[in-house]
Amino acid sequence: MPHKRKKKVLFIVNSLSLGGAEKVLSLLANTFHHKAIFDVEIVLLEDIRTYHTAEDIKVTALSPAVHTHALQKLLMLPLDALRLARYIRRNSPDIVVSFIFRADFVNLLASRLTGIPVIVSTRVNVSSTYSQKSAGAAINKFLIRKLYPKADAIINVSQGIQKDLTQNFQVPLQKQSVIYNPYDIRKIERLAEKPLHEVPAFPKERTFIIVSRLRPVKNNEIILEIFATLPEDTRLLIVGDGPHEKHLKALAERLQLDKRVIFTGPKENPFVFMKQAAIYLSASDSEGFPNALVEAMICGCAVISTDCPSGPREILAPQTPFDDLCKEGFEETPYGILVAMQDREAYREAMLLMLEDQQKREALIRAGKKRASAFELDHIVTQYAEKISEVAV
Repeated sequence: MPHKRKKKVLFIVNSLSLGGAEKVLSLLANTFHHKAIFDVEIVLLEDIRTYHTAEDIKVTALSPAVHTHALQKLLMLPLDALRLARYIRRNSPDIVVSFIFRADFVNLLASRLTGIPVIVSTRVNVSSTYSQKSAGAAINKFLIRKLYPKADAIINVSQGIQKDLTQNFQVPLQKQSVIYNPYDIRKIERLAEKPLHEVPAFPKERTFIIVSRLRPVKNNEIILEIFATLPEDTRLLIVGDGPHEKHLKALAERLQLDKRVIFTGPKENPFVFMKQAAIYLSASDSEGFPNALVEAMICGCAVISTDCPSGPREILAPQTPFDDLCKEGFEETPYGILVAMQDREAYREAMLLMLEDQQKREALIRAGKKRASAFELDHIVTQYAEKISEVAV
């Protein structure tokens, strides 16, 4: 009986810089490769490689340049699509799977020239991410509305994203599916145990942590302002960087939090910092499926998160309707605390509850670890493999 040829899967992403989508792509590519499920290649729009892939996975950058201006990125779409189409013709993949909007647009434009099946993976809620009135937001929403229905399949990382694409962008529901993000739990637990000398020792039960890109939509200034009202014997670790970093550091200084708030910068191993904390915080107005939230649960943090569209409720309260969001106050769920967006007083009450009620905090930590196991790498990889095999006929 002839040996069945493995499908060749081409992944395309903006870059392999630090980020949630980039982390998921590298996890999937490495696992498909190591388990010999598919032959894997990766194309980057820009030549940035922070996440590691197996040495024998071919990684090609369409451009060595790093485009920082939004208009420049937009103008590059047709050229990048032509470059990708040329790569596809030379390398003959069976399917092209893209992550992040710009890579999705390039993938969908190139598919018009090559006819190769396409899967796009939607990582954020479009309506809440592009809620501001700007030319860039309008253009991105226009391209999503025009191009996404042309994909052979759309993989969303949450039910909230799927609902948004269906109702607000007329993407056919039959083309869509939901697959949550994967986590290599054993590796995360191993990395969390590494020694940490970068921050001084401090009681874990009095330590909060934020791990995120420091952008306005994350609302980290709200957390800093609340934290300034908490007992002096508490500490806050902020892991990450971004356009809001200078603003947040200036605010911390103005609030006289210099000794209680530690900005670590971005870390390839944030888990070792999570292990030092008892309570993970997110005040975001928009998420897709927040990676760091699940990683914090794996590392032994109780979670407080705003009940923003897409993601947190599906993780922390899966027994409830994903779109039945908290309008005011906070909600104690089986796996964490959900707070109404922009409700500062409720967020403060939730933080004090987790500080003062040790029994409740430890119960949420145990439950969170159990919930995180639902997103274990092998389980999610199987779902991706099934969807890719279904489309790449």
